[in-house]
Amino acid sequence: MTANEAIKSIKVMLGVGQDAETANALVEDVKLAEATLMDGTKVEVDGEFEVGKQAFVVTSEGERVEAPEGKHETTDGIVFTTDRVGVITAIDEVEDGEAESVDEVEAELEVEDELTLSAEAIDTLVKSLDSIQSGLEALESKINATQEEFHAFRDEPAAAKITNNIDEVKKVQGDLAAARFSKIMEFRKETSKFKPLK
Repeated sequence: MTANEAIKSIKVMLGVGQDAETANALVEDVKLAEATLMDGTKVEVDGEFEVGKQAFVVTSEGERVEAPEGKHETTDGIVFTTDRVGVITAIDEVEDGEAESVDEVEAELEVEDELTLSAEAIDTLVKSLDSIQSGLEALESKINATQEEFHAFRDEPAAAKITNNIDEVKKVQGDLAAARFSKIMEFRKETSKFKPLK
């Protein structure tokens, strides 16, 4: 669009400098394609549902916001995919037999959530639990043995009993002193027998 065309377009929108017939000729009719999604959300597309068109979600207040990224299914059987900015990237039509309601999808998900185990899986599980139990029993016996050793250690005295033996020490010291004194006296007696040399 050139600058002149843009100015003319603005003038037409404002209704300045044009007669009514020319203004109506330049104003384009924009048709909206509307649809309702399976969850009840209303969506609009400028023109028809085509790849490359912008999809909008109509809020309860009537505002148009970009459609979220993902796959959307309408009640008319149209499935379209939008990117992160709401542009339609793919369109598929669901045949009548393929269309599923939200309740059917939820019921399928609940069934998938149930856990089913085969006999082989149960046997493997039982064997694993048995090995865990035997390991726990061995650990319990080790803990009991350690506790017994601890209690025996705790009950032993740390060292010999301390008693007041000062009297015994004094007696031993007195005996040693007496023994030394008697030795000195004996030595003196023996040395006194000798006469000095002149």
